[in-house]
Amino acid sequence: MNQVVSVELISDRWYHPPIHIGGIMLYVLTLTGEEIIYSTLALLLIVSIGCGFTRFFALSFANPPPEEGVDFDYNAFNPLLNIDIVGIIVFFAGGFGWGKQVDDQKVRFKKQKLGWFMVSLIAPFTSLVLALTVAWVKYTFWTDRVVQTVIDVSVTVTAYHLLPIPPLTGSRLIYLLVPRTQERIWSLFCKVGPFIILAMVLFDRFSGMPFLRHTFAPVVDAIGRFAAYH
Repeated sequence: MNQVVSVELISDRWYHPPIHIGGIMLYVLTLTGEEIIYSTLALLLIVSIGCGFTRFFALSFANPPPEEGVDFDYNAFNPLLNIDIVGIIVFFAGGFGWGKQVDDQKVRFKKQKLGWFMVSLIAPFTSLVLALTVAWVKYTFWTDRVVQTVIDVSVTVTAYHLLPIPPLTGSRLIYLLVPRTQERIWSLFCKVGPFIILAMVLFDRFSGMPFLRHTFAPVVDAIGRFAAYH
């Protein structure tokens, strides 16, 4: 008889009665102290691995290649060097985030747009692999709430990469359609993108109209079920 692992999805948390303080509901306020620690560690792990490999592969396939060559730099995986302040704020407010980005105007590919789209897939792939790995750990021998918290964070970060706003991966689909003559506009969009996401998250949390969470809840649920039953 096959056993089925039961995973409490993070989307379920969104539809439970939220914790309110002064009418404000932030993601971090829905967690216990222990969950805050482990969810933060999970995000730092995702950011460190994702940013480290993104930088390595971006430089490895750059055209022209860096004059100093490309070495596997372990410092590129240092979480302190990969922290993005806005990304961390978005995480504590909305439950997802990102790390420091590689400047796509300084690293060029033979096929610039396609190259950056492929490299941008590393970040959501990292969080998805972590979700699958930890779900296997939970299914195999450890069912602590800490494990579930790591799964929740990994699944949510993966889902929100579909948001088509820089620096999230979904924005690279838009970049594929941007004419070369309009790349200055794209560059400006990349600079303001993180602040647009932050504004959306704060509006979602403060206004009482959780449009962002409701939009992505089915995506989070689907990825969570995939991680649970893979």
